[in-house]
Amino acid sequence: MIIKIINNTLFSKKFLNLIVFTFILSLCVNLIQNIYEKENFGIENNNLPLKKKISIKLSSEESYSQILNKECEITGDMHDRHKVRWVKSLVLKNIFQKAYDIKDTSPYYLDILIHSLLIFLTLIMLNRIYDLEKYFTLLFLLYITFIFNHYIGEYSYSIFEMFFIAAGLYFSKKNNIIFFTIICIFAVLNRESGFIILITWLIFNKDFKKFFYSSSIVIFSFILLNWNIFECLINPRFFVPLEYQHGQINIQDLYSSNLISVIKLLLINFGFPFGLLTFYILNTKNKNKFLILISILYLIVFLVAAPIHHVSIRMLILPLIFTAAYFSKIKTKL
Repeated sequence: MIIKIINNTLFSKKFLNLIVFTFILSLCVNLIQNIYEKENFGIENNNLPLKKKISIKLSSEESYSQILNKECEITGDMHDRHKVRWVKSLVLKNIFQKAYDIKDTSPYYLDILIHSLLIFLTLIMLNRIYDLEKYFTLLFLLYITFIFNHYIGEYSYSIFEMFFIAAGLYFSKKNNIIFFTIICIFAVLNRESGFIILITWLIFNKDFKKFFYSSSIVIFSFILLNWNIFECLINPRFFVPLEYQHGQINIQDLYSSNLISVIKLLLINFGFPFGLLTFYILNTKNKNKFLILISILYLIVFLVAAPIHHVSIRMLILPLIFTAAYFSKIKTKL
């Protein structure tokens, strides 16, 4: 009888995970198709099926040429800083090109699979860290669905970073400094805001010596791999350009917009993600100061270093919401 109950429980968990992954997979299919439907692929590719167009885009040298160009340039465009993300771009380019050699639509399917798996593994890790109520799985899916229902650029960077935040929290709680450091190295090579993930070590651990060693290794690795553009790394304008960003919603644009549009934009990009996070933090008896610090740092990054309407980066707040909910549940400070 006991064995039967255990087997049924295991089956139900696997079945639930299958449903969740299928749902995430369908979200990624819609997301990627909607993004690339607005893409200008060039006259020579106009008559090709969308899947093949996307595959050509993902596997072409031209798509990665600007990022892999290892020259320090500061033009005032936010894409300048993409040059420090060349490792991830190089790896993905090689993977997609090999996939294209197998079948000309393989990169399309592989791109969907990679990002679906990362979102699914993020949820799995968060559930294993915090063991929260089942409705948090629904909250996770609703949050991702809400984000994906808007047009989002640079979805890959945000999905990867969300995964790295969850992985950082996981290895922090496991007190595994080696894997934690490796994850942080990958995170900063994906996007420079990944440096914030280093602070997640202090959410569950008070070993500042390990934190210092880990941070030093991550910073050294980042500088070493980008040594050829070191002069850009020490120039703040490389990471936070002050120029007006054409094609993006800038703060200046808010003054000429109607009040309803401004309120809607602020609610979507700040009120919704940070409202949930603040709710759980305020509902915690003994608040974790490092979780609050990380939340403030991400808010500053969103305000200073990203376009006002950049919905995809709001995914980064989701692991922090789960963390705040965990502390709210246990009512204690670790």
